[in-house]
Amino acid sequence: MKAAGINCSPRVNCNTDQMVCSALKGCAEAGFETAHYNLYQNGRFTGCLSCFGCKRSPHEGECVVNDGMKEILEAVREADVVIFGTPNYLGDVSAGFRSLYERMQFSNLTYQKEQRWYNTYDKEILLVMSSNASEELIR
Repeated sequence: MKAAGINCSPRVNCNTDQMVCSALKGCAEAGFETAHYNLYQNGRFTGCLSCFGCKRSPHEGECVVNDGMKEILEAVREADVVIFGTPNYLGDVSAGFRSLYERMQFSNLTYQKEQRWYNTYDKEILLVMSSNASEELIR
């Protein structure tokens, strides 16, 4: 069994990354092979380009864009458990997480009535979101 943890914060070793690492530690203790990724440290990346390469043979269901996200997308495909961590920016997920989510979801859509998704495997997903608001701002 494999677990992949992706820190979608530009900050390494801060709140979001620490939560991802903590969850991965629990997976390792349960016997999982774990891998940790820092999205912003993996090289330049973009959201979905709508190139439709993921809809053409032999790459159905697989994003074909070769950028800093490629290794992470492959790890997500291979993992049984995926832990996503994102900071809360303006009440929403980070732009990095949204880019990753676009790339994962669009590549899986088929536009076919009989088969809506290319990949039908089951995964356990955990999304952790952090915010570094001070106590004074929360009240």
